[in-house]
Amino acid sequence: MTWIRRVSPAVLLLSTSCYSFSGGGGLPGHIRTAYVAPINNETTRFGLSEILTQELLDAARERLGLRLAAEAEADAIIRASIQRYSDDAVNFEAREGEGADVFQRRVTISARVEIFDVSRGESIWTNGALVGVGEYEPDSGTEDEGTEVALENLVQKIVDGAQSQW
Repeated sequence: MTWIRRVSPAVLLLSTSCYSFSGGGGLPGHIRTAYVAPINNETTRFGLSEILTQELLDAARERLGLRLAAEAEADAIIRASIQRYSDDAVNFEAREGEGADVFQRRVTISARVEIFDVSRGESIWTNGALVGVGEYEPDSGTEDEGTEVALENLVQKIVDGAQSQW
């Protein structure tokens, strides 16, 4: 009876270590490579498309488990367009005749995103109204820090949304 207790955990450990996932991050099995198309920035905020492109490249590899490929060789194409950028005061105290003391600001970035399955010739995930938000305190943070958080939030929503469709 004692040998069964010793062997059972070993068998359980060996049997679970043989399990593996195919494909990347919940994607259909035939989607193994991706091309991230140049991001269109429809806002006046300079540099957003370059940062979002890099974050999407990283997310495709690290979070979705895809290899990057040229457009002509990719299984999927990720397209995005940044539609709106704002940096608004969300927590402030008005001062009569002097403006306001701003305690907290919020960067909001809106984007339209599509993941296109090349072999099937169809969009496999799309969202025309994704919003990423990043807040910061003007006394100790910067708009760039709020922008970075908003872009990270946006990319996480893209990954979550894409994975939830499969």
